[in-house]
Amino acid sequence: MKLRAVAMALVMAVTLSGCSFIGLDAQTLMHPPKPTGEKADIHALLESKTDGKMTLKYPKSGDYRSAIITHDLCGDKNDEAMAIYQKEDETSGTNIMFMKKDGKWVDMGSFSNPAAQVDKVCFGDLDGDGKSEVVVGWGSSLNNTSTICVYYYKNGKMNELKLEQTYTELAVMDFDGDGRDEIFTANTSVGDQPALARLFRVKDGAVEVMGSCRMDGGVTKYASVKAGLINEHQNGIVLDGIKNEGSLVTELLYWDQKTKRLKSPFYDVKTQTANYTMRNTSVVSKDINGDKIIEVPIVNLMPGHSGEKTGDTDYITNWHRYDTQTNTFVRVMSMVLNYSDGYWFLIPDMWRGKVTTKTDTVTRMITFYRWNAAGKNSGSLGPALLKIQVFSQKEWDSGTGTAGFYKLLDSDNLVFAASSPSPTDALSLSIGDVKNSFELISQD
Repeated sequence: MKLRAVAMALVMAVTLSGCSFIGLDAQTLMHPPKPTGEKADIHALLESKTDGKMTLKYPKSGDYRSAIITHDLCGDKNDEAMAIYQKEDETSGTNIMFMKKDGKWVDMGSFSNPAAQVDKVCFGDLDGDGKSEVVVGWGSSLNNTSTICVYYYKNGKMNELKLEQTYTELAVMDFDGDGRDEIFTANTSVGDQPALARLFRVKDGAVEVMGSCRMDGGVTKYASVKAGLINEHQNGIVLDGIKNEGSLVTELLYWDQKTKRLKSPFYDVKTQTANYTMRNTSVVSKDINGDKIIEVPIVNLMPGHSGEKTGDTDYITNWHRYDTQTNTFVRVMSMVLNYSDGYWFLIPDMWRGKVTTKTDTVTRMITFYRWNAAGKNSGSLGPALLKIQVFSQKEWDSGTGTAGFYKLLDSDNLVFAASSPSPTDALSLSIGDVKNSFELISQD
């Protein structure tokens, strides 16, 4: 897998991590824009506490990327605020200040951390008291150097609970269905330290490890992380990891209620890898069909392709959900993904194993052929069944090279069109089926 393709997956995926935005990072600006509205009052309190000598700090990942974040921390249905900043007279270290509005904004607790930055901010009810705790990942997640602190409201003020735990990835979710959120961490292998996942819970005011399990030691970083339903009845987390050679593997972890253990069913103890899910394409796990369940891609070469000098469109991507009761994959759908042109095409069941592809990147056309798997022509291409091509709006309007094509849809001055060269072939699809099977790749 080329690193450029993996980078594309990083841009396209959204994972347990929130959306990232291309553009100027306010943290790098000489004079970042000052907050307005409610946050302006919060900013004013912050300046009064620091004599105006401070710089706002912004979380590097996650759903909350602002230096000033509002959230209900007291359970009173009113939002409190937290601000992340560095004092100008400090060369290192970061501070966090919590505020509540009592007529005006007042300080309800400040804390400092030696880390130079904040990686991630999460919220969850960790102790079951009906109030959200704040989980902050301090530092950088690179090389497992981030540490975790939990901030909670009690006796009229915010309090701090430190976890002696580093991580590469961090998530907060109710894994065991008890109504309380847990803290999940994943660490890539560094030096003699194995790749490891851990699940923590807060109990009686302390943090304890619920469970842990090994992960693929060849993963160097994660392209995508998503937490949520992995089937109709089970929460879990799905991580797509990048290995040194550029390939991707998927690891799925969940809490087994029967055995009371954290499980990683894709991990092979003998090889210490999750190579069953390994692929040389840039596709990452996601909810592919809108059913709120995270599906896992299992990728196979189309017939006739050797794996050398292949692109995304030479593979069929089979999307599965994982059944934790039977420990089996359940296929949801199959498709060919064209990341270069931003679309996918659903492969009907009657095509599976009987059709292959050839791609012309110059003309931006994919051709689907019948594949002769048996008989005297075994191992050869049969007739062309479908062509999908991308035209500029100008080419389409002028009719340049469009003979025999019908429009599927248009977007951003591009026209996506198809033609059916062998309409009488038993494997040929109707125009309606082709249109229903074609979709642009979403940017979520």
